[in-house]
Amino acid sequence: MEQHGNGKTSKPDAGPGLGIMSPAPPLESRKHRLTWQVFRFGVVGVLNTVVDLAVLNLLIFTTGTGTTGLMYAVYKTVAFVCAVLNSYLMNRAWTFQSVPSKSQMLEGSQFMFISVLGWVVNVGSSWYVATYVHPFAGLSPKAWPSIAALVGTAFSLGFNFIGYKFWVFAHRRHR
Repeated sequence: MEQHGNGKTSKPDAGPGLGIMSPAPPLESRKHRLTWQVFRFGVVGVLNTVVDLAVLNLLIFTTGTGTTGLMYAVYKTVAFVCAVLNSYLMNRAWTFQSVPSKSQMLEGSQFMFISVLGWVVNVGSSWYVATYVHPFAGLSPKAWPSIAALVGTAFSLGFNFIGYKFWVFAHRRHR
């Protein structure tokens, strides 16, 4: 970055080594873009949560098992994978936009890596709540698996946003 006499900063242009300077995006523009990304990530997250809960409850309803313990963790994992697939497609196309210079294989692998780490947080915390925390405040035991799933979602939300924004969909040069 260079400081110019007019008080504005610029960064070297990504051109072919010409050293041409282009103005840095205004702070307001970056804040606006971040605000929209957070909003879009939230919308995608709500849709992912709907997919997650729908698949989880469909599995529990159709089998009559899986409200706690190992089967809950298995069903929650299946639901999570469905939500991750939806998340990748929507975040790639709408929230962060794909990075044209990055291979889709690398991008998808990085997304899956962050998502698997998020899965550990999500499924682990939701399994703990479903298995060891008993419904309270008059909450129905039938609703408890969904409450536990929402707890897992809340714990993994921030982790996933940071990983996707600053690693998976970061707009920088890739070979």
